[in-house]
Amino acid sequence: MEKKYEKFRKEREELNEIVLKYAKTDMKRFFGIDTQVYKDKGVLDSKTKEMLGLVASTVMRCDDCISYHTIQCAENSVNSDEFEEIMSIAFVVGGSITIPHIRRAFQLWEELQSKIFIPEKYSDIYREIDNSIRLIDDDKLLLQNICDILKQRVEHYDWVGFYLVDKKTYRELILGPFSGEDTDHRRIKFGEGICGQAADKKEVFLIQDVSKESNYLSCSPVVKSEIVVPVFYDNEIIGEIDIDSHKISPFSEEDTLFLEALANRLSKNVFSLT
Repeated sequence: MEKKYEKFRKEREELNEIVLKYAKTDMKRFFGIDTQVYKDKGVLDSKTKEMLGLVASTVMRCDDCISYHTIQCAENSVNSDEFEEIMSIAFVVGGSITIPHIRRAFQLWEELQSKIFIPEKYSDIYREIDNSIRLIDDDKLLLQNICDILKQRVEHYDWVGFYLVDKKTYRELILGPFSGEDTDHRRIKFGEGICGQAADKKEVFLIQDVSKESNYLSCSPVVKSEIVVPVFYDNEIIGEIDIDSHKISPFSEEDTLFLEALANRLSKNVFSLT
């Protein structure tokens, strides 16, 4: 049976495609603004923006908007205590007329807590890694194990590693466990290369063809593409998952969702190495 949030995502994407098929410049610009305003750019991070969006949507009693921002809150590592406070604020501001909408929001939230956003093709790998997280106590061994699993199990993951934020050096990443060829880039400053940019911007960087990038640190001439996914704790970046591929354009939205879910899982358990 298709889950409520899966049905919502699918329907929303299909409807957006239809709208944009007919949309002229003004409407496309508005859609673009709506997407950009919630990104992790500016004074507020994306998690805070999504929480604000959820409060506003609940007060306005827009169930479609409530569902969207509830899902986005889950993907931005909002926990259940935070979600309850969000709903409490919306209730105080919006009044008792919001109760039916709050009920449905909690129903969706409960469903989201029982299902992390893992694409089906990566579900077995995620379960294997999740099992490792519960069994391996040593952080360094755990991260090495995760690198090995990802490199061995995913065909287009040719180099997998972790960069950790160095607590002793200002805005600098230090290489952690990795699987693949050795690299000279053992320290990377924020803003430098793909990893440094992801750390500086606090967002996922997916580069399908590294030859088109001017700010890129080459590890090997055989590397054609790269994806970097930040790991956060209390809204602060603490590390990154870095993956190189020897193919051009091998990464999809499924890779992003899978690695973001993995990063979220890791933020609660590891990254105490630096």
